[in-house]
Amino acid sequence: MRRTQVAIIGGGPGGLTLAQGLRKHGIDVAVFEKSPVRADYVQGFRLRLRQRGLDALSQNLPAHLLEAFYATLGRAPTKSMLFDESLTPLGTEAWRDTGTREADDTHPDKSVSRITLRQILLSGLEDAVEIATYSHYDERDDGTVVAHFENAAPVHADILVGADGVASRVRKQLLPHASFADTGVRRLAGKMTLARASELGIVSELTDYNTGIRPRQGQSLMVTSHRVDPAAFATYGLIGQDDATHTGIPGFHFNNTTSYVWWNTAYPVDALGSDDELAGKDGKALLDVLTERIAHWDPRILDLIRFSDPSTVALLKVRTSIPVEPWPTRRVTLLGDAIHAMTYFRALGGNTAIFDSGILVRELVAATRNGEPLAAALHDYERAMLDHGNAAVHSSLVAMQRNVFGAESALQPVQ
Repeated sequence: MRRTQVAIIGGGPGGLTLAQGLRKHGIDVAVFEKSPVRADYVQGFRLRLRQRGLDALSQNLPAHLLEAFYATLGRAPTKSMLFDESLTPLGTEAWRDTGTREADDTHPDKSVSRITLRQILLSGLEDAVEIATYSHYDERDDGTVVAHFENAAPVHADILVGADGVASRVRKQLLPHASFADTGVRRLAGKMTLARASELGIVSELTDYNTGIRPRQGQSLMVTSHRVDPAAFATYGLIGQDDATHTGIPGFHFNNTTSYVWWNTAYPVDALGSDDELAGKDGKALLDVLTERIAHWDPRILDLIRFSDPSTVALLKVRTSIPVEPWPTRRVTLLGDAIHAMTYFRALGGNTAIFDSGILVRELVAATRNGEPLAAALHDYERAMLDHGNAAVHSSLVAMQRNVFGAESALQPVQ
């Protein structure tokens, strides 16, 4: 049976950051990802960066990858503007009742393509990442864990980490009582290349700022942009280049070298149609639904929506995890969306997963160096992870509810 110190299930930002950090400190690690292609819808968008995420990447990436990360970052607008649906400015005072009024650690000028970030995090891990579909784990009497796979041999590990997202199989076995809630919100988003926006004469108010559209009635629309410099990528090989794994997927949604403007809006469930009705619609049909709903808005805003690339448009159900109480520590643990999935309203999800990894690396490295029990290190990690993770879940949920409903609302758990 294959042997490793740490087996990580899931190759998203959190799992790969963990692998980079552990390997940097000489801890043997193996990552198991079910597919060589990461083409979920969200993968085509940027990740807004927060200090917690930057700190964890700085601590866990080797110097040459950290250099590549900063060199290939996208640029986002630093100034914000707020308008009504006729594109009349509402003034800076109108921002006072937006958001959560909390201290923020975001870097508005920095945004990273999720594809570029994955390229960076995979670099140097080629021999540690295996394509395998995880099934379940067994715990041995000595505290170690055996991970089983549907299409690969089992792996014997000192620690098993579930970094396998909202549908985590690791979580379902470790914490079968953990649940999620449908927030009652449906998110619609899309993109347009900045070159196309220029051709169409899309106004600068919608391309050069973090722009909020707050109509007198109805739901808000947020617009921002992600600008990249292809010339900066040349030094770093494939990092920043279009990813070959997305070749053949139509449209530019997974294009990694094109600057774009993107928008997103959120509606209460059934406001745009039932889930069953909307599930059968492609990007073009969803654009038609939205533009019909906001047909009275200024044509300059409508042009941005109606001429967005249909391949970049999809409707997502917004769900959130229900915080769980601490559990008895074992040699199996969780990070990121596998334990605290959250709404997108404060851009905390990806940064929180990366931050989780930083905490876990710190605890495991200290335990290894000092000869301390791994169980104690995992216990300390889980307490810290749950503390900041639950706070992030609550913060993003409150921001969503205020934005969409105007107040906090009750949630019903779902599996």
